[in-house]
Amino acid sequence: MKISKKVWFDSIGVGLFTVIYSLIMTGFSLWMGAAAFVAVSYFFGAGFPKNKVWNILISFILGIAWGLLAFALLHVPSISGLITSSIMFGILTFIVLFLQGTIMPFTIVPAWLIAWGTTMLIISNITIHSWLLFVFQLFASMFMGIFVIGYASDYFNKIMFHFFPEKDSDSKESSQSEHEVD
Repeated sequence: MKISKKVWFDSIGVGLFTVIYSLIMTGFSLWMGAAAFVAVSYFFGAGFPKNKVWNILISFILGIAWGLLAFALLHVPSISGLITSSIMFGILTFIVLFLQGTIMPFTIVPAWLIAWGTTMLIISNITIHSWLLFVFQLFASMFMGIFVIGYASDYFNKIMFHFFPEKDSDSKESSQSEHEVD
């Protein structure tokens, strides 16, 4: 089995910049490393849409705000029951999709929902001592996941291909093997 340069460069780049992110995260006490991986996983899974990175980041901010809102609403006694909290989550989800489909078309629903869920998961399991610091650290972790892991590994990949370009025979072989699969 021949392993392509792209697989090697992607693997090395993402692994290397995960190490770098982890060092930065630890140095700045950003304990929400998982949020960075959720964010960059969404970004990679969405096809690495560089032209929509700011839309994604805005959607992450809205998702964090939505998580804080839902968490606050869950502390209202008349909403905290099973039926009423389920209705509340349904209404908030409806609002997200309605806003994206009307006055906020620049938002990206999956990014909004991922940040909402990530926020809810974290704040449901720990005590927050400083809400402002929490929000900053959560968004910083998501932001750095995309830029330190995502973009940096992409630039690493481009640099590696610059210094070690595909040979014509390599690209012909990969092209032939792609056609064989079809």
